[in-house]
Amino acid sequence: MQQSKFIFLLKSLSKREQSKYRDLIFSPFFNKNKKVRQLVDICLQNAPDFEADVLQKQSLFPHLFGQSPYNELKINNVISDALQLLYRYFGQMALQKDEIKLRPFIIEELLERNQAQATDQQLKRYQQELEPIEQQSETYYFQWMHLSDLRDRWSLMYGARDYSHHLQQKNDALDQYYWCSKLRLACDMESRNKVINAHYRAHFLEDILHLYEAGHPVFDQQAVLKIYYKTLQMLRYESEESHYHELKQLIAEHAGTLRREELNDLYDYAQNYCVKKINSGQVHFYREILDLYQLMSDKEILLRGGYLSQWSYINIITAGLRLKEYEWTEQFIYQYREYLPDEVKNNVFTYNLAALYFEKGAFHTALQTLQDVEFSDPFFHMSAKIIQLKSYFELRETEAFFSLVEATRKYIRRNRRLSDYQIKSNSNFIKLVARLYRLKTDVEYLPHQKYRERLHGLEQDISKGKEVVNIGWLMQKLKEVS
Repeated sequence: MQQSKFIFLLKSLSKREQSKYRDLIFSPFFNKNKKVRQLVDICLQNAPDFEADVLQKQSLFPHLFGQSPYNELKINNVISDALQLLYRYFGQMALQKDEIKLRPFIIEELLERNQAQATDQQLKRYQQELEPIEQQSETYYFQWMHLSDLRDRWSLMYGARDYSHHLQQKNDALDQYYWCSKLRLACDMESRNKVINAHYRAHFLEDILHLYEAGHPVFDQQAVLKIYYKTLQMLRYESEESHYHELKQLIAEHAGTLRREELNDLYDYAQNYCVKKINSGQVHFYREILDLYQLMSDKEILLRGGYLSQWSYINIITAGLRLKEYEWTEQFIYQYREYLPDEVKNNVFTYNLAALYFEKGAFHTALQTLQDVEFSDPFFHMSAKIIQLKSYFELRETEAFFSLVEATRKYIRRNRRLSDYQIKSNSNFIKLVARLYRLKTDVEYLPHQKYRERLHGLEQDISKGKEVVNIGWLMQKLKEVS
């Protein structure tokens, strides 16, 4: 049982949350099953590790069923009931954190019971709760749509049979909710299509954008729509940096209108934009990434649900390395390791530690760090190969270098999980770094004129490379052989 889903979720609870869960279990409103109470009591007595022998099913059974012969189905049913009540606890906690979500359910029940006066009072209370909310994004408009629907139903049941402005309000709130949700979803699709080899399609998006650009009244005075429109422009037209800077300004001005989750997404988009700019050779965007990180830190939105996104972790560390803030970066790598999701923690930490060693010139240590790690994610697999290639380049390990070049080419050709951008940018790097290595090793044998011709050709190809990872490093190495 120690490896069960129930125990795994119990471990995720703080001591205070475990106490509240026990309160729910012992509430006759939620649970009257004494065996479930006994089970939960025994489990919580063995917190926080939940590894005691008594938590094995065979050991638990007599505590719950006395001298009855062991029956696994019986004890599984008790564990399942306790698990379902744990899910109920999570739901109750979610409602307590945001009680405004509970109000519509109360009103629905009062309408079903034909309680006109009580329903009217609750509708007024619902509106009073919504009016002061500053975060006027998709959830806000959804709640106003729900309120307008409930008010319209109340009017039909108890009011005069004439024009109801609540129906119009419901329609307008639906429009605002739809446009906001649609643009936010379009941004997510556009971003994922670029990062992975996906083919998401946001239906009717061009019609919506046409209405927005034409100044349709439904978009008036809605800052959140301006933000998502500008985000989509930034994602679509990456060469026009003005979209990025305008988005950054809009977020700073209207952060109060956005929920924490939305702010996280928007800053992630902005960070990813900076990464692509850096990969195209615009290294001044490293400072932009650290500035964005500082803004997120100031707003206390760096973590999501207690975790740090692996992509934010990478972006921040990469910026710190490029700006040669090694001491700060190493501290960050170790400090935030524990906030990474468990399923990617080892890969992400190991890759970034190797990147730190490489940037500090500890090439052998970087190679050793990557030696025994099997990267499951294609992004980390490719990024680790790039570090290895650069390390072999610096160490002049010719045989190992060209062997890895060929292996990496095969990996790129065969892996279908890489996006078009990843395929092009990594393939271009492999071609250019191989040419650069050959030029570096042939300098002693080539006639001067021939060497200069090859050097000039490589300079032109690197300088015009639009989709090349690590182009800044390539240009630096090129200068060293010039």
